Amino acid sequence: MVRLPDDSLTRRRPVRLIASDLDGTLFGPEHALTPRTIAAVQAAVGAGIHVIAATGRSTTSAVPRLAPVEVIDTAVCSNGSLIHDLPTGHTTDRFPIDPAMVERLLACVSAIDDRFAFCWETDHGNGWDDAFDDIAFVHEDLGEERGLARRPIMSDRTTKIMVRHPEIEQEELREFLVPRMVDPLTVSTSGVQFVEITGVGINKATAVAELCSRWGIDRRDVVALGDNHNDAALLEWAGLGIAMGNGSSLARSAADLVIGTNVDDAVAQWIEALLSSS
Repeated sequence: MVRLPDDSLTRRRPVRLIASDLDGTLFGPEHALTPRTIAAVQAAVGAGIHVIAATGRSTTSAVPRLAPVEVIDTAVCSNGSLIHDLPTGHTTDRFPIDPAMVERLLACVSAIDDRFAFCWETDHGNGWDDAFDDIAFVHEDLGEERGLARRPIMSDRTTKIMVRHPEIEQEELREFLVPRMVDPLTVSTSGVQFVEITGVGINKATAVAELCSRWGIDRRDVVALGDNHNDAALLEWAGLGIAMGNGSSLARSAADLVIGTNVDDAVAQWIEALLSSS
């Protein structure tokens, strides 16, 4: 059984699950797994630790970028709105936004300023407004063609909505929208220009908690790693929350421990130290 080093927690507890963000965390600066990280994750799984991904990415881009590591079998995607089983290729769980709340969100935000633009992920495909074209055409999760040209309707299971504004970005945009929204949806940022909206109370932590409940894993035996606002809830929830040195101030304040940067393979270094201390 692998246990946390003495200086990581006041009590030594077994590490049963590592839940890691991808971009800015597990991935290197080229948004891909490095050989050292692949080897470290494989060693952790070989030592009996379950390693999963917890990302804002959709399955469209997360799954192929995780393929080289081979031993990660579960991905929490779209900021906790989806749970995907990599070996079978099936999305096992969706936690969609209430359809009525989707309608109210689009109407409410559009009424504030008609320059707001939206992009949406649903079980019928992804789509976006024309004002999202410049992002969509280079975004791995979206591609060059709209799978769903119309905006979401009541029959869609909408898992994530992205909102952008030509003059307000990232955390400033989140702070602007939250008090003006009709429903208490979850609004997060991940270092891109737009904000990402999921259902009420839906975030990476809620999805990882659901998996832990199924697998009989105590949250105190979970290590979470992340670098941005959309990781904060998971870092606070886990037994040990680790923020990256390149992370946002919110992620670092939510964590128990701050390590090096993704440029330096800091996650791999931490896993190597964990395994060598056991």
